Amino acid sequence: AILIYKNIDTIGHDALIAVLALLTGGCFYYTYRHSEPFSKGMVDTESKFTDFILLIGATLFLSLEGYVQWRYNVFGTRYGLATMIPAVLFIFCAYRFDHRGVLSMGLTALASWVGLTVTPLEVLTSNDFNNESIINTAVLFGIVSVGISLWLDRQNIKRHFTFTYLLLGGNLMFISALAGVFSSDYWYAFAVVIAAGAWCFFRYAQHEQSFLFLLMAVLYSYIAFTYLLFKWIDDNDVFFSLSGLYFLGSSVGVILFIINYKKLLHQK
Repeated sequence: AILIYKNIDTIGHDALIAVLALLTGGCFYYTYRHSEPFSKGMVDTESKFTDFILLIGATLFLSLEGYVQWRYNVFGTRYGLATMIPAVLFIFCAYRFDHRGVLSMGLTALASWVGLTVTPLEVLTSNDFNNESIINTAVLFGIVSVGISLWLDRQNIKRHFTFTYLLLGGNLMFISALAGVFSSDYWYAFAVVIAAGAWCFFRYAQHEQSFLFLLMAVLYSYIAFTYLLFKWIDDNDVFFSLSGLYFLGSSVGVILFIINYKKLLHQK
């Protein structure tokens, strides 16, 4: 990077683009030549070096695409096409070469194509949940992601990918549905989404013995239930008297949940 920065006028943009293209193509070619055949299950490899090369190739592809767009404006204002291409490429490579990191990149690019951010650290700050169309899009994207992942899981197709789908799509679905409960006139529809999603995550958590998905189911449903409960209480005196008891009881419930969560996971 320092070499390019100091010699950009001498090297030239076209030469840099050509080098990036060669490096990107080389990474994908190396991965193809040294990868195991496609399998519906997890592919066990003796060396993880190929996984790193694929990840570098995916990262270089994004740099190459951005550089070409900046230099030649090949996509014009069709920014959706610029995000759809890496989304399709990365998801294909994730399944062909069994790479969960590249799958995350593909899902992130796919979400960007529909105007969303799904990375856990930015899902709250980078999405405008005051916009009803964004809320609806996010809920639909989350439902589709969760639904596809559970269907593929039942079909025994890359079952180890289900965690990535549910983590990204599930959090987006629950958070956007909560935003709908808080701000939409059709809050009851979003409440149904949360209830159904919590039940699915609870059952999946039992099946996979996953504390994380059990926690997601309990946490999001608790937030929605608490909000709706106090939304229905109009009398301030009643509100303040009940709120103390409710949160006291909730604290006890949290303690019991932490102590007995293993029993919930084993409950059939």
